[in-house]
Amino acid sequence: MIKAEVNVIGTITRNAVVRTDKNNNPYLAFAMSVNLTSPFDQVITPLTVFVSVPDGKQEDLSLYTEDKRLVVNGSMDIHKKEDNLTFFLVAKHIATEAVAELDSISGTLTFRGHLKNDNVYEERTTKQGGKPFLRFSAYSAEKDGENFVSTWVNFIRFPDKDASLDTIKEPWMIAKAHVNIRGTLEIDVYKGKISINSRVLEISEYVKPEYNQQ
Repeated sequence: MIKAEVNVIGTITRNAVVRTDKNNNPYLAFAMSVNLTSPFDQVITPLTVFVSVPDGKQEDLSLYTEDKRLVVNGSMDIHKKEDNLTFFLVAKHIATEAVAELDSISGTLTFRGHLKNDNVYEERTTKQGGKPFLRFSAYSAEKDGENFVSTWVNFIRFPDKDASLDTIKEPWMIAKAHVNIRGTLEIDVYKGKISINSRVLEISEYVKPEYNQQ
C-alpha cells in the first residue's frame, strides 16, 4: 500500500468528463501532466496524474479544460502496472487562480510493505554537516492481472538531535520485515525513470491483527 496526502501543480491534458462509480455516484475525471525536472541532468520528464472530483456536475466541466493550470489537493494512490507507476488522485480542493509556474508534487506518504531481503540498511552521513542517517529501501507488492508486482520506495531516517544511530536501529529491522511508515513524499526522475523517495517521520513494525473468531 502506497498512499499520500498531496498538493499537485500541473496542467490539464485531457478535458474533464462526467463518470459514475460502482454505486452510480457521479464524479468528474480528467488527466493532468506534471513536468518533473531531474536534479542530476535538468532533463524534464512529464508525469501523468489521473484526477477524480467527487460529486462532479455537468455544469462544472468548463472549469477543467485542456491546457488549464491548477493546484489539486487530495489523496493519491500509487500503483504499478507492468513496469510503470500510475498515480490516481481524489481531489479535495482545486485552485485555478495564482498557480505557481513550477510543476511539483509534494505531501506526506503512508506506506506499508517489506524491507529488503539483505543489506537491510546503510549508515550514511550528510555531505554538509556530517549528520548521520540510515538509508534503506522497502517494497509494496500488489497483484497486476495474474502477476504480483513490487513498487520500491527509498527511505532515509535521521535520529533525534544529538542522538546516535543506534537509537533508530530497531531490533525488528531485519530482512523482509513488514513495516508501516509515514514520511515525506518526494518523486524524482533520472533518465526518464521515476523514483519515490521519503524522509521517515514515523516507522513501526506491522503486526497483522489476530483474527478473533466468535
